[in-house]
Amino acid sequence: MAIKAGRMGRGFTLLEVLVATAVFAIAALALLNAQNTQLTTDQRLETKTLAHWVALNQLADMRLQKVFPDIGESTINVKMAERDWVITIKTQGTPAPGVRLLQLSVAQKSGASADAASPVTVVTGFLARTQAQNAATTPAS
Repeated sequence: MAIKAGRMGRGFTLLEVLVATAVFAIAALALLNAQNTQLTTDQRLETKTLAHWVALNQLADMRLQKVFPDIGESTINVKMAERDWVITIKTQGTPAPGVRLLQLSVAQKSGASADAASPVTVVTGFLARTQAQNAATTPAS
């Protein structure tokens, strides 16, 4: 049985090649978009994790230094992981007079103005007045 030299022996038409190329291009763009989204998510998670560590480190440092802050708001600049961070500490009283409620908001410092940066994370913690602080603030009888 002989094969006829006709349409079967000539290969793909130009239209078929163009359709295949278009399908490949659409698939490649979808993969690139998914990869870009993943990279953006990874960067955001890295920043959020580092900001959380900055807040926890500040809270631990305050506990180790046995600081009992006054009620109000303060701002601290720190550097961690080769980044500059701004910590805003809001100190509030609690029903227990020897305990303070602290809300640490951490923002990544960007440019000259740190006030415009929105917080990346907020950590809430408590600080208790130590025995040594109680003795120092209590008048002798």
